[in-house]
Amino acid sequence: MIQRASALLLLSCIFFTSCQKSSVSPNNGQTLPVQKTVPVTTILNQGAPAVDTVTYKPVTGYLRLQLAKDSINTDNILINFNPTAKTKYVPGEDAPSLQGFGLVTLSSLSSDNIPLAINVLPLTRQGLSIGLNVVAKSDGIYKLSMLALQSVPNTYSIYIKDGYKKDSLDLRLYPNYAFNIFKADTASFGRNRFKLLIRAK
Repeated sequence: MIQRASALLLLSCIFFTSCQKSSVSPNNGQTLPVQKTVPVTTILNQGAPAVDTVTYKPVTGYLRLQLAKDSINTDNILINFNPTAKTKYVPGEDAPSLQGFGLVTLSSLSSDNIPLAINVLPLTRQGLSIGLNVVAKSDGIYKLSMLALQSVPNTYSIYIKDGYKKDSLDLRLYPNYAFNIFKADTASFGRNRFKLLIRAK
């Protein structure tokens, strides 16, 4: 009786194993779904800073912005992209902006709100939102211009967002943005009107 029970148990195990194998066998006539492969570069670059979404190469370019009242009264800033940079102000890497005696002053803001003439940042796939500080000494028409753009892939869009006018402009297509400053209206200038938006498409 014990031998018969053992034999039945052995046969049931063999049958169960055979069924399990046949259910996943590629020769059982069923078509298995194609597995989606993930490139090694995608895995290696997850969470890595300053990578282009298409080529997965570090973004190390720069752009230069200018605020102008006319051809003489201007101020420029540099935004430089470095994979190892911080968004906060780093002495020796970023350069603070100093209020001069000119009619216009332009600076970008670090994530800890330091006005900078040179701002070194990591350009990630999540993009950047960079505050701009725009100061002028008189009412009038002014212009923000992208003077230079170097080694920033076309997979990134670059916009000026105007919170005062509720407007935005694609700087890749139209590198100049004209606007008014009214000294009596503090919302028309300063730290809260403009942002530079860089986004992966």
